[in-house]
Amino acid sequence: MKKLIMLLLCGSLLYGCSSSSYSVQVSDAQDSLMSGSQLDITKQDYFEYLLDNYGAQEIVTTILDNIADKEMTDQKEIDKLVQQREDEYAEYADGDLEKYAQNLGYESKEDYLNESLIPEVKQELLRQKYIEEHLDDLIAEYQVCSMKKIVVEKESEALEIIEKSTDEKAFDQLLEDYGSDGEDAGVVTKNSSLDDNLKDKLSDLNKVEKDGVYSQAIKLSDDNYAVVYLYDTAHKNTDGIVSALASDGEVQEKAEGAYLKKYHFEVHDDLLKKEIKEISDNYLE
Repeated sequence: MKKLIMLLLCGSLLYGCSSSSYSVQVSDAQDSLMSGSQLDITKQDYFEYLLDNYGAQEIVTTILDNIADKEMTDQKEIDKLVQQREDEYAEYADGDLEKYAQNLGYESKEDYLNESLIPEVKQELLRQKYIEEHLDDLIAEYQVCSMKKIVVEKESEALEIIEKSTDEKAFDQLLEDYGSDGEDAGVVTKNSSLDDNLKDKLSDLNKVEKDGVYSQAIKLSDDNYAVVYLYDTAHKNTDGIVSALASDGEVQEKAEGAYLKKYHFEVHDDLLKKEIKEISDNYLE
């Protein structure tokens, strides 16, 4: 599908046309592609169907593939992540990546690697590169914290836990004692799946500079109370932080948008431009 769309978009079939919904039109646009009783689908109908349903996303993906090819040049790094993804995905087909690729509609493992997995890996590394280069700003903007928490019904019980949590060892013992009411949430951001009230507190928690139990019991939206223990407040766990940010859809779009702007990505078809902006406001000015 990608090859067909890009052939239509980039090949010699295109020329300007004011009567089309788009500012481009295929040659012999009104020639019938499929016909039948009360049915007449022209080449232009099919072309615009492809653009309507796949065009905007395919264009963005193809441009980002090209950018990733230019930016990501460490072949060892690429090969390492490709192998990691191969091992992961093969597990979905009893360890057979060839079978996995064919289940996805590819003729062979090689086709899947070249057309899908390797471009995906390069884009993943591209986003990771952006995050690493802007890590301090993103930690602040996305209110990154590393936390453990215990949830209880009463504020008095929460305050008692805070008093007992003299150090991390003491909190970890309480965490174990409370079983399913306690968890190590790991690295979280403002877009993580958290209680809304706890999420509202992240702007304060993100500014804490010393590991330890947070001094306040946080009332949650269900009227329970959370006791939070903050760790890695110096943000030295860069791998974990980068991984958490890379999993954040908003950060992904921000990174992609930054590279599209760096390479002066512009769209001159108004309808296509509108559709791309509907995918993400980050992609175009």
